[in-house]
Amino acid sequence: MSETISQTVSDYVQAMTYADAGLLRDVFDPRASIVGNYEGATEWLSLEDFIHQLRSADQGLQEQHSEFEILGIDKTGDTASVKLTTRFSGMGFSEYLSLLERDKNWTIVHKLYYLTE
Repeated sequence: MSETISQTVSDYVQAMTYADAGLLRDVFDPRASIVGNYEGATEWLSLEDFIHQLRSADQGLQEQHSEFEILGIDKTGDTASVKLTTRFSGMGFSEYLSLLERDKNWTIVHKLYYLTE
């Protein structure tokens, strides 16, 4: 089954909301990097470190509510960039996801984010 970019982003938000390690591994390439500013410090994490951090913080287990808005999708061939805003556990983020299409499925290869509030 092929997935659209929007569906991959929606799956990503669901995975973040519930700290679903399996779904995070499905939407991210295992070599993906997660980079951003969180509470004034720059983080540069591998996917597994990111999943561990989410699970350690019980992300999604306290408040199973999220909001997101896709602000733009730029697609060329089998590559795409998505700008979105998200809100998890009362924290707002500005995010940029880089995706690659393989076997008719879109996979996140890089996440860049900034904690906005």
